[in-house]
Amino acid sequence: MYEINYCGYLRKNSDYDAIFRPNGSGDYLFLLFLTPMRITLANVTQVCRPGACLFFEKGIEQNYSAIKEFCNSFVHFSGSPASLDHYSFPRNQLFYPADTSTFQGILKNISTEYLLKLPLYEEKLDSLLHQLLVELSRSFLQSHESAYQNLDLYNQFMTLRLQMLSHCEEDWSPDRLCQMVNLEKSQFYSYYRSFFYASPKYELLTARIDKAKNLLTNETMQVKQVAALCGFHNIYHFTRYFKQLCGVSPSEYGKQNTTVDIL
Repeated sequence: MYEINYCGYLRKNSDYDAIFRPNGSGDYLFLLFLTPMRITLANVTQVCRPGACLFFEKGIEQNYSAIKEFCNSFVHFSGSPASLDHYSFPRNQLFYPADTSTFQGILKNISTEYLLKLPLYEEKLDSLLHQLLVELSRSFLQSHESAYQNLDLYNQFMTLRLQMLSHCEEDWSPDRLCQMVNLEKSQFYSYYRSFFYASPKYELLTARIDKAKNLLTNETMQVKQVAALCGFHNIYHFTRYFKQLCGVSPSEYGKQNTTVDIL
C-alpha cells in the first residue's frame, strides 16, 4: 500500500520561489507544474512550460524555481520500489502529457482525502495513487506508440528540430518549417507537439535565450549585439522575452555572470 506523506492541489508559492533539496525529500514526488519553471536535472538547467510533469525518485536532487509565478499540484508518497516497476513513464526527467486534466482531477481528490481523512481514507488514497500512476503510464505509452507508427516522419522532424536549434539565430518562419517536411501548417504543428511535447516557437525561443545567456558573459559585447546574434531583430522583444524566462534583464544577467580577474 502506498502512503501519502504530503500533497497539494493548485498550490501557490510566492513569486520566484525556489525549492532545493540536494538529497531529495526522502520519498517519491510527483509534480505537475502549472506555471513556467526553471529546473535543474543532472546538472542541466532547462525551462519548462505549464503542463510539464516530473517524477522524482528517492534520493534524487530536487532543484526547481519559478520564472515568476509559482503554482503546482504535487504528491509526496512512500512505497516499495518494486511496486513502481510495471508503470511506464519517465523518472527524474520532464515529460508533457497530451492532456493533464485527468491528473489534475486525481490530485484534487488525493488532496481532499488527505485533508478530510474520511473513513477508510488510507485505502482510498492508495487507490487514487494507483489510478494516477496508471493514467501517467497510459498517456506516455500512447504518445510513444503514435511516434513509432510515424517513424519516418519522426526522423524527418528530428532532423529539422536539430537544424533549427543548432542554428537558432536564423529566420525559422512557419513556411520554411512546413516546406522542410512537406506538410501544411495545421499538420506540421500537430505532429511537432505530439513528437516533442512543445511548440517549435517555444523551443526556438528557449534556444535563443540560452545562446544569449552565454554571449552575455562576454563583457566586450553589447546587449543589442547579443540580440542580433541570437535572431532577435527587435531589442525590446529580446529584453521582454529574456526577462520573462530568466527573471532579470539581459544587462542585469550580464553583470551577475561576469567576473573580474584580480591580479
